[in-house]
Amino acid sequence: MEYSEFVEELEISLQDQMKGETAFSFRAQTMQKNGEEHKEILYCRAGDTWGLPLPTKEAYDDFLEGIPIEKIAQKMVKLMKRYTEVVPRKWKIEPALLPENIIPVLIPSEGNEALLETVPHIPFYDLQIIFRFRVPGGDGCETVNVTNEYIREQGWTEQELLDLSLNNEIFKESTLFAHMSENAQEMAALTKADNLEQLKDFRERALLLTNIYFDFGAASVLNQELMCRIADIFGENMYIIPADIEACMLVAESDLAEKDVQDILDCFNRFSPAPEKKLSDHIYYFDRDKREIQQIPRPEEKIEKHPIPVSDKQRR
Repeated sequence: MEYSEFVEELEISLQDQMKGETAFSFRAQTMQKNGEEHKEILYCRAGDTWGLPLPTKEAYDDFLEGIPIEKIAQKMVKLMKRYTEVVPRKWKIEPALLPENIIPVLIPSEGNEALLETVPHIPFYDLQIIFRFRVPGGDGCETVNVTNEYIREQGWTEQELLDLSLNNEIFKESTLFAHMSENAQEMAALTKADNLEQLKDFRERALLLTNIYFDFGAASVLNQELMCRIADIFGENMYIIPADIEACMLVAESDLAEKDVQDILDCFNRFSPAPEKKLSDHIYYFDRDKREIQQIPRPEEKIEKHPIPVSDKQRR
């Protein structure tokens, strides 16, 4: 049985287990990620369209090892009921739905058309800025999409949502970088953004920019204040190499020719073990005087320049 069919059968079994329950329910939803559909099951309060994602991948592994779907469903229902007995009124996931836990995320435009119909987004060259709630606690890796319905309820525009997310501490304070160096000890050093001054001690002016959660870390380049600090330490403008949705490389402009930078990205994309994490075929450029990111056209292309919008509030 394929995974998608397993999820459908599991949902049916879960619904059977929950007959007579009125406060909570299970619902399946299909998410698009870089053009591929991924099914998941949520444990929801009655009337809610969001909830706690169930570990369906792990459940599928159990199924492949011979555990019947009915037994898996029974175990999940028991686990969820125990969970709601401990926290009957306040879900652990609820803090993620607070405005201060919204983060910006960069995804490719191509392949995410269905997703973009359901979530607020801002075009950014060949990419889109979407928004997710980050679930605090645990390993910090759970995120939930901000939906069109949510921002309508809040009365926000996409630009207001962008300004909010860029200024949230959960985004700004989570940046992590690794120095790119031929020295293995230097290369292995992971440092938070508040220790950027140590870059002055390294010979190579290049780093890998991500976040402490190692998910959606490429969006760290949207932090203009941070990008300006790095560019000031480098003493010049920078190339941005979108390695994947998790991280970007930053390289001082004078250290590499534009063609070499493009070749590095093409190599990343060609040999990436996870094509679904690919972000872009284009390299970018950070202009520290203009405080903006620009896309560099591939040799065969001509594009219109679209700098990321930065409100006066962000500039202060």
